[in-house]
Amino acid sequence: MSCIIWNARGLGNPKAIHNLHRLVADEDPSLLFLCETKLVSGQCRNLKYTLGFEGCFVQDCLGRQGGLMLLWKDPLKVEIKSCSAGHIDAIIDQNLRRWRFTGFYGSPTVEGRIASWQLIRRLGSLSELCHLPWLVGGDFNEVLYDHEKQGGRPRSLSQMKHFQEALDHCCLRNITSTGEFFTWANKQVGSAFIQERLDRYVSTLAWGQRFPNSRCQNLNFYSSDHRAIRILLGPSPVWVRKKSNGSRKGRFHFEELWATDEECRLVVASAWDKRRATNKLAGVVNGLQRCAKETDAWGIQKYGRVKK
Repeated sequence: MSCIIWNARGLGNPKAIHNLHRLVADEDPSLLFLCETKLVSGQCRNLKYTLGFEGCFVQDCLGRQGGLMLLWKDPLKVEIKSCSAGHIDAIIDQNLRRWRFTGFYGSPTVEGRIASWQLIRRLGSLSELCHLPWLVGGDFNEVLYDHEKQGGRPRSLSQMKHFQEALDHCCLRNITSTGEFFTWANKQVGSAFIQERLDRYVSTLAWGQRFPNSRCQNLNFYSSDHRAIRILLGPSPVWVRKKSNGSRKGRFHFEELWATDEECRLVVASAWDKRRATNKLAGVVNGLQRCAKETDAWGIQKYGRVKK
């Protein structure tokens, strides 16, 4: 399974929604945390279905600021423990393996980040949850070290120290990622161009031991000024096919061989019956996504990869 965090910088227009659909289609995450959605729960009613998710929790924006969303797919079971304008804290049940995920959004102001670090400390001190392996991911709006900023004025050492101390207090360690180093850019040119590493995953030692083969990668911007970041907790999902050179295939293909197998018809019918939506169009989209995913997984399991 995979988890993606992304500061979308607003999902209130068709272009932003299109880019969110592109991200989900490209990466097929099982768990998706979005910050700065600038949406309230009523505006998200159909979004989880059109994206192909079964579960969704929304922390409403305040005016035109903030907004958080956590989405997940079956068979994950998610129990929300707490939330605020800066976090969503949840227990993830993954095939009876329980661990903790916190989607985090650090305050965009220097003064507000003091409260953000206090929040991390409080979350790390919850006795009823401290026994669980813990993964935290999101836009912290702060860098850990001075080399994580390029351009503009140097970052305050005291600001970085407060961030470091908050993570140390909770025994949270930075997870190294591949891909482009900086996760945020201000889209300016010349001497005004600034890049920073604001988005990341951190985890406890117990989480790293639970998922020793996890791999983290900084992805594209998808028209935001923040990169999406993906962490794979194990092997790639079987339905996301790969070419021989490792790149992703762009489209699902129904193999002619499958049509002669009565079991295939049953898989398609079962997947279609699981579709969920609040209107007909969203139901069709969700149904097609489910049919493609479950049929492809069944075909690979039974027949292997069909050579062209």
